[in-house]
Amino acid sequence: MFIKRCVIYSTVLLSLLVSACERERNPCVIKVGDACIEKTVFKVRLERFAEESLISSEDMLHRMKAVLVDNIVEEQLILQHALTGYITVSDKEIDIAMKGIMDGTDKKDLEAILTEESRSIDDMRDFIRTRAIINRTIEKAVKTDISISPDKIKQYYEQHETEFYRPSSVELYHVFVKDKYKAKEALVMLRSGVSLEQVVKRYGESPEDSSGFMGVFVKGDLPKEVEDVVFSIPERRYSEIINTIRGYHIFYVAKRSEPGKLPLIHAADEIRYKLSDKIFEDNYAAFIEGLKKEYSIEVNWDEINAVSVKE
Repeated sequence: MFIKRCVIYSTVLLSLLVSACERERNPCVIKVGDACIEKTVFKVRLERFAEESLISSEDMLHRMKAVLVDNIVEEQLILQHALTGYITVSDKEIDIAMKGIMDGTDKKDLEAILTEESRSIDDMRDFIRTRAIINRTIEKAVKTDISISPDKIKQYYEQHETEFYRPSSVELYHVFVKDKYKAKEALVMLRSGVSLEQVVKRYGESPEDSSGFMGVFVKGDLPKEVEDVVFSIPERRYSEIINTIRGYHIFYVAKRSEPGKLPLIHAADEIRYKLSDKIFEDNYAAFIEGLKKEYSIEVNWDEINAVSVKE
């Protein structure tokens, strides 16, 4: 009996020693409440952070460790809060998200996704579940009460007038050709009533949109020789043939806006988004600060500073 007990005790002691050795080789480098981020997990996150940020310098990556630690701490705080609020994501929801990723993704693209975000399909499922829980928790804790009244929008508009000044702009199309004689033919066709799109398809040599659309430009966006022309011709008119370094252009101003203050009715959505974002940022910061008081946080900087992606 004594020998048997000795064997049992020895086995238990050996297992405890092995566990202790494992913890020593792979300690918790970040503890948030009951959650433990082990050194190997942090190393994987650091490698992915380097890949996604295109950071190849070890010194730069070392300086960015503090950013990664903050991100991990915030994630774990939110996940701890999610547990107390019984916020979950079902397997069915994960299946739907996975199907959305897999559909239309060829093997090469899937391998790229697995390299950048996850290391396996199971890892991808865990990644999607974690992000979904975090987003759902933030939605519930931070976004629910965000509401911007018309009075707040009007007040912001009146107090920030300079933000809504818009310079003169033109919605611009063109036909671009490299041969002067083809440019003359194109201009004759345009002025005889042939549509811009038809002329672009027949004569155009620009790699841009086949419709001839260039974009909306304000003064200062275009080369001076082009700007002087397009800001002087009326709406829905064609320019003369303009000779540039690249070739010959015929410009068409589809729409022109005069300089001035954007009306409140047009600025309202922009203001609403801006104020909503500000409220969200303030609410989120307060939410995180509250969680930091609720859960203990420990960071083992000696172990973190020793982590290298070149190991």
